[in-house]
Amino acid sequence: MQNKTIHIGPIPPPIGGISIYLYRLSRKNKDLNTLFINEMSISKYKFIKILFLGKKNTIIYHSPSLYRRLLLYICTYFTTNSYIIVSHGQGLENSYKESDVFIKYLLKKTIMNSNYIQIVGNHLLEFLVDLGYSKEKIKIQHAFIEPPLEDEKHILETYPINLSEFLNKNKPIVVANASSLVFHKNLDLYGLDMCIELTAKLKQDYPNIGFVFALANERVNIEYLNKMKERIKELDIEDNFYFLTGQKELWPLFKKANLMIRPTSSDGYGISIAEALYFDCPAIASDVSDRPEGTILFKSRDLEDLYIKSIKILGEK
Repeated sequence: MQNKTIHIGPIPPPIGGISIYLYRLSRKNKDLNTLFINEMSISKYKFIKILFLGKKNTIIYHSPSLYRRLLLYICTYFTTNSYIIVSHGQGLENSYKESDVFIKYLLKKTIMNSNYIQIVGNHLLEFLVDLGYSKEKIKIQHAFIEPPLEDEKHILETYPINLSEFLNKNKPIVVANASSLVFHKNLDLYGLDMCIELTAKLKQDYPNIGFVFALANERVNIEYLNKMKERIKELDIEDNFYFLTGQKELWPLFKKANLMIRPTSSDGYGISIAEALYFDCPAIASDVSDRPEGTILFKSRDLEDLYIKSIKILGEK
């Protein structure tokens, strides 16, 4: 039996940066000895069983789960398999800094024992080197893989009819997205609040502006979502702001959009930014991490700076 390379992580659904990356990677990969396992569909016990498969397999682990990362290290005591950690965001550093002494010890062992660590930008490099991990074993590789264009027809069929009506009625079109409404250090991680305020400011310059906010899972923090919808009413932008909810890929929208923004307060690479740029849609993003080449940066959580950058780009389109 040949040694296997086994990628473990989320594969759609649900749709998110990591799951889309793995989906596209699996579509491109033709190696019969490379397997892709959807972590969302396996139990903790099945996960452990996979770690014990074979004798010299390489496990490539993509998810931010702290305890499953620790299991990678623990299982090497009982197998001859090895592993690679892929960190798509800042979760690895955050897990270490937020853990108690014992978990920090185990996580450091897990990191040190990894064949190499793949990160999507320089944001983790300093942390890993300071921890004592060899710089030569750190691989920086962005997470963008070109979308399969043959999927476009199917993706468009998942969009509601009134989205097409919204896109035809409103101009210019601005797009942003979030997997769900979550908070990081008491801040709206994906910046929905900023998108709403920005729309109100831009409406003064573009009365028919349309902002599409794609929200993959609208069932998280429903109270906050309702609060934001009330704010939309207060600002009189109900005809200008559209929520595209559910498990839908976003990239066909970039063909019609005039601007994509990613006002995250913490982030990794930001695949949606790379997607927008790939389809010649300008992109503005917060300055919290390394961004794809061509991205216009604004000062994180600074609405005025975001507005100035947005109005400049829209004026050029």
